[in-house]
Parts: sequence; C-alpha cells; structure tokens
Amino acid sequence: MSCSKDEDIAVKGDDKPVVVEETNGDLLKDYSSFEVTLPENLRALTSGANATFAVWPSIFFSANDDNTIDVYWEGSNTALDGHRHFTKISLLSKQIVAENPLPAALNLGNTRFLGYDKISGGRYIMGTSDVNSDNTLRKNPKLYCFDSNGTVKYTIDLWKDCDPANIATGQAGQAIMTYNKAGDTFGVYMGHRASGHQAGWLGFYKAETGERTFLRDWYISHNFDQRLLPLPDGRYVALAHGDALPKRSLFVEGWDVNKGRLGWLNYFDIPGKSGENVTKSSTGEVINLPNGNLAIVYATQRDHSTDKIVRDVRVAIVSGIATSAQKVIKENWLTNYASTAIDETAGWGMQIGRYSEDKLFLAWNVFKTQQSDKIQKTTFALLDNEGNLLKTKDTILNTSKKEGIKMIQPAQTMRRTSDGKYLVFLSEGSDPNKLRINMMQVKK
Repeated sequence: MSCSKDEDIAVKGDDKPVVVEETNGDLLKDYSSFEVTLPENLRALTSGANATFAVWPSIFFSANDDNTIDVYWEGSNTALDGHRHFTKISLLSKQIVAENPLPAALNLGNTRFLGYDKISGGRYIMGTSDVNSDNTLRKNPKLYCFDSNGTVKYTIDLWKDCDPANIATGQAGQAIMTYNKAGDTFGVYMGHRASGHQAGWLGFYKAETGERTFLRDWYISHNFDQRLLPLPDGRYVALAHGDALPKRSLFVEGWDVNKGRLGWLNYFDIPGKSGENVTKSSTGEVINLPNGNLAIVYATQRDHSTDKIVRDVRVAIVSGIATSAQKVIKENWLTNYASTAIDETAGWGMQIGRYSEDKLFLAWNVFKTQQSDKIQKTTFALLDNEGNLLKTKDTILNTSKKEGIKMIQPAQTMRRTSDGKYLVFLSEGSDPNKLRINMMQVKK
C-alpha cells in the first residue's frame, strides 16, 4: 500500500454551531411519511462491534420514473432461504404494488448482502457471499446483474483475481454498489479481511457487460464504513475511514474508472496512534453541490482523550476534488452535545439531499451516550451550500417500539421522486413488520 500526505491546510470553523438564520421555521411542515405492512419482520440493524465501526443496513432502495421505488429489505431470519425481498412501492397510492423476483442465488440463507443499485436498461446489480455458516468469514462474493423478471444477465466473481483462502468479506465493512449514468459504469466498494487484517476493496465495471475496468484490492488498511458517490463527469468519489494510516483520518478521494485513484484528501485528522482501532468517528455522507464542490457531513468527538462517547455532527466543504488544488475550504460544527449535561450524542446514520438549488437537507440520529443502539430522536436540519446551518428541528415519531424508530439507516442514498417534488429516505416502521417511507418536500 502506498499513500501520500496531503499538505493542504483546512480553513477551520468555529467550535460552536454557526447558525445564520433563526431556527423558528418548522421543518416538519415539509415532512410527511407513510408505512406499509411487510410479509415478515424486518431484520433489525446490527449492534455491538458493527455499530461502533459500520452498521449493517437492512434497507436499500432505488427510484423509478413512475414515482415508485424498488426496495431491497431483509427479513429477520437471515439463516433461512428466501429472507430477502425486493418490493415495489407506489409513492402515490402509498402501498405495495408488486414483489419483484430475485434470482435464487441472491436469496440463500447464511449469506452476506453486498450492495445493490439500479443500472441502465431497467436492470439491477446486487451482491452476495457464498453460503457460509461462519458469520465472521464470508468468502467468495459474487455480483449478479438481473432484469425485472429476475433473469440473470451476467455474474461477476469479485474475488476472481484474489486468493480465496486468504480473503473474506469484512464483517465490519459496508458493501456499496453505485451506478454512474454519465459513463454507464458502476463501482463496487466493500471491506475485506486477509491474514487477520481488514482493508477496503474497490472495483469499477462497465454496466452493459460487467467487464472490469479497474481494481484496487487492498485500499487503505482498516478501511470500513464505505461510501461511493458518482460524479456528473463519469468519475467517482469515495469516502474512506482509515485508522492504520501514517496519518489516521477520514478522507475523500476521486477515482477514474480506468486510471484509478486521483489523489486523496483528509477532511478530518483522527487523533491517536496508527493502528489503535479506536476512531470515535463516523464516516458520514457526501453530496455534489451545484458549483462542483462537495459537502461531507460526519460525526466525531470534539475531545478524543475521553472514553465517553459524545460525538458531534460536522460538515466539511471540499473544493477541487481530484485535482492538485483540492482542499477543505470550510468546516462547521452543527451540534454541541459535548458541552451540555443532556445525555445525547450523534453516531451512525446520516442522510443528506438537495433541498433546493441553494439549500441542503440533512437528518441524523441522536443516541444516548455509550448506547449505540438506543436512538432517542432524529434531527432535521437545513444547510446552505457553504455549510452554514440555517434551521434545525427535532422529531420523535409516535411508535410502539420501546427504543424508538431507527429513522436514519446508514449507506442509503436520499433520492428524489421522478416529478422532483420530494426527497425520499426509508426507515424502520412503528412495528417490526412495518416499513416507513419518509418524504421531504423539495423547494423550487
């Protein structure tokens, strides 16, 4: 592995949340939701070590041109065949309208889901590991391209050029598959293990044929909590979480599907020694801005010397990505949980979307400290394109669940409806067999 040290000096924001507009507007007036009943209970999000590093999501979805969404979700008993579902939901009638068939190979028990997205030609890509009763060592991941009838168009053995005896899909690494319409390509970004160590694995493919164009099979030691964003020019941006670099950091990097990496930039330096395996940070989410900059929202400690988990939400605005001039031009804390006596902290689970031409919509989960599975509420916020906080609003949805609804699942992408009127994101519903569809009205 080789890596270079970035010499750019970040422009630091104030330690306190900077609010440039009074928070007297009611963000909830633009929010609506509905629930659908599922044929079985939804698998709960994982906790324990995975909640510390990367939560294993149970919901992914893609948007269609007819204001329906195709929703991948997992039933609660992942050891059984048929526990995966691919459900079409209408945002107009607010109900399930079809069950999309999945290829049999994608719906076997004791396998690991490895990402999903919709690609060109009305087809889908989805990954899974081979069947393995050992829940830690998931070997031999495969990707399937299939149509709306569940007919497989091609299959990719993702470990084709790796030693299968020495590599397993990482339990702490999220698997992401992302389609880029500009180049008709897709990227596969996951964590994996080899000889007791973990790193990222990143490959790019032609969507039409499945031909691989580039592979980086050992991408920064201890990389986990993956994110991959398509750029309008056909390139990609990856967010990575490295705790074994010479310089521990959360970093962002541009990628060319044929040439590979285009240079990486720290957007947050993680205090501590290399390989400590304690980062007290969450990778967060990234979005394109109209001016070509990126907005990255993440959670981290203000004080990394304490053992108490109190993470605050922060935004970084990055310019010149994948060029020699890339740098962080603005940083801003959006919360200040660390300075209050209230038992609250940010953690995993953030979503960000384009609310209007000049505003961003952000939502994050708020937890009790030291309890990464106890969500207390969800906070909505508006930001401008410069990263300034405009408005915030806390919401607690009525629910029969004792722990509250896990409203924001990691690794999703907020998507706009085909008519451009709403941002959509999904969450657990009020009962184990409910799925909630959250909709935020977009402003013109």
